[in-house]
Amino acid sequence: MNHNDGQPDDVQPGGVALRDPFVGAPFTEAVRRFWRKYTVFTGRASRSEFWWWWLTSFAIGLVLQLVPQAFTPDAPLLENPVGSYLFVLWAVVTLIGGLALGARRLHDANRSGFWQFLHVLPGIGSLVLFVMFVLPSNPKGTRFDLQPGAAAATTRKR
Repeated sequence: MNHNDGQPDDVQPGGVALRDPFVGAPFTEAVRRFWRKYTVFTGRASRSEFWWWWLTSFAIGLVLQLVPQAFTPDAPLLENPVGSYLFVLWAVVTLIGGLALGARRLHDANRSGFWQFLHVLPGIGSLVLFVMFVLPSNPKGTRFDLQPGAAAATTRKR
């Protein structure tokens, strides 16, 4: 139980269980779910969950590049080493969570998370993935959800 509001831990403020995709997730809830499900590659993520996080991550990366630029105006735009280091640090910190969210988004469209390997193909791979991330939810994507009792079957008793 959540000690703040009496709801079970997996039910979020929007009334959607953490294990379920939150269709129409507001910005703050999408960001919260990204961090709460940082290493969760099973299940599904709605388009709003995915795109709100993508926009947030892009904006933070841009700010990390541009703020140091204000302190070194003579350096060429986006070539400030401090901004580059901060951007790389942000990318490393969010890498696993981003891959997990991408896998869940693909699952919601009834695609395997392994399609993310298309990122290694310059240009066309990212374009194909973009199209896949935009696809609407597919009811058959529930096959990627964690089935009841599955977690218990993988937990060893000592």
